[in-house]
Amino acid sequence: MFLAVAATEMEMTPLYRMTTGMDIGFLTLVTGVGPVAAAMQLTRFLCQELGQVRGIINFGVAGAYVQTPGLQIAGLLDVCLAEREVAGDFGVSYGDDIDHLPEDLTGKLAFDLDRSLLLQSGLVLQRNGMSPHLGTFVTVNAVSGTRARGENLRQQWQGLCENMEGASIARVAEAFALPFLEVRSISNMVEERNPQNWRLAEACAVAADAASCLLRELEI
Repeated sequence: MFLAVAATEMEMTPLYRMTTGMDIGFLTLVTGVGPVAAAMQLTRFLCQELGQVRGIINFGVAGAYVQTPGLQIAGLLDVCLAEREVAGDFGVSYGDDIDHLPEDLTGKLAFDLDRSLLLQSGLVLQRNGMSPHLGTFVTVNAVSGTRARGENLRQQWQGLCENMEGASIARVAEAFALPFLEVRSISNMVEERNPQNWRLAEACAVAADAASCLLRELEI
């Protein structure tokens, strides 16, 4: 069965509500925020429950990069599917710029997600009235509080949006040879930080709705 993974109870709670009474078999895990907590909690869970888990769906909110005209952009409350996850700010910070350490020092930083599962997921979401954006998700240790930092990460990785757990979960999934899927809804744009512009609760509900559709209809 699938393991549904979210960073916070705020993201997981709508999924509980949406799937109550449905005949769907899946496990859940709330990891806590950030790459270290995500990797630690997921590894611990899989060591205990590996025989039951056949795939991982990570869902939650993300901040979308503000992109130049003519390029695909995800807007508030849009649904996004990860084609690739990267550990985006692992290196040396110079203000809004980041000088990345070499991969022979850091280990693998980019992870391509399961293509078959991704294609199936896009079809499921479309059948349920969603039009997901596909692209590279950038995992950060510190979320971008300025548009300049976001633009730097977007350009370096051709990023669609950023989050704080996905690359760590992708790395653990790869180590355990488990298919991994990541779906998120946009709660805010990556710009000068202003929580008044965020739509966090609504994005949590949208992400949970997408996850519930996938849990109900995907076959693995």
